[in-house]
Amino acid sequence: VANVRDMTDLTYLQNECDKAKSLSKQYYYELMKERGYAGKIIAESQQMQKILQLAYRLAQVDTNVLLEGESGTGKEVVARFIHEMGSRGKNPFISINCAGIPEALLEAELFGYEEGAFTGAKRGGKIGLIELADWGTLFLDELNSLPIGLQGKLLRVLETYEITRLGSEKTKKINFRLITAVNRDLKEMVSKGLFREDLYFRVSTVPIVLPPLRHRKKDIIPLALYFLHYFNKKYKARKTLSSGILKAFEAYSWPGNVRELKNVIERLVVMTENDLVTEKDLPEEFIGFSSNDKYQVVVKDVVPL
Repeated sequence: VANVRDMTDLTYLQNECDKAKSLSKQYYYELMKERGYAGKIIAESQQMQKILQLAYRLAQVDTNVLLEGESGTGKEVVARFIHEMGSRGKNPFISINCAGIPEALLEAELFGYEEGAFTGAKRGGKIGLIELADWGTLFLDELNSLPIGLQGKLLRVLETYEITRLGSEKTKKINFRLITAVNRDLKEMVSKGLFREDLYFRVSTVPIVLPPLRHRKKDIIPLALYFLHYFNKKYKARKTLSSGILKAFEAYSWPGNVRELKNVIERLVVMTENDLVTEKDLPEEFIGFSSNDKYQVVVKDVVPL
């Protein structure tokens, strides 16, 4: 029994498929450039390219988005991308770190208050952060840190899109788009009774998981060069990176992800005496990740396209 196929058609279809993928990628980056986003997000890895393509599609609708991932993976950057690429892009983007505001003050900051609502309240009251997001985007970072008592009040807002300031009986309609971010597994928190299940279903209409930097190694060098160019310009320096230091970057696990990489590059630009930054200039945590090359190849800093 013989199974014979003409490879000409298969080759043609494969070429057409590759061409379509190439054009799709080209149109995507042209659109990024047109919207002024070229160079603001480094996405050389396939994982991040897929995430940004999904984020762009979500920017065209107002559905709730939940960004999941370790601390420092760039969740707020993606949230701003969704906001700016959508119809609300010219309206406010209000970012709130739920873990960065004391629990006793968080409700007043979120919902606002009227004059005399409590001891120490400002004269004339104060507009809440949710109200400031009217016609824009509300980004709640580290939502997993929101106290259980406030979770019910937030759920009520998401169901009615109405807020009531502390000390007031009047409600006000608010039109905003919600994006949330967490650095813990919300499903696990729900199972332990630490997070409301109904709120979880409300905020996680479309979840996006951002991979840690150690799982997207193709982005490490472009990100390093981007930050190098940024800090060279900021501090009027002319630093360059050796090939050995780039190898160390690729081998390192980056527990702090993109935020840690940015801080390391800034430290090297500020603290290194010579213009050529080599492995000996790396912090102690990089010991064991550097190579022992006999010679170094200088890699110039680049301006992202």
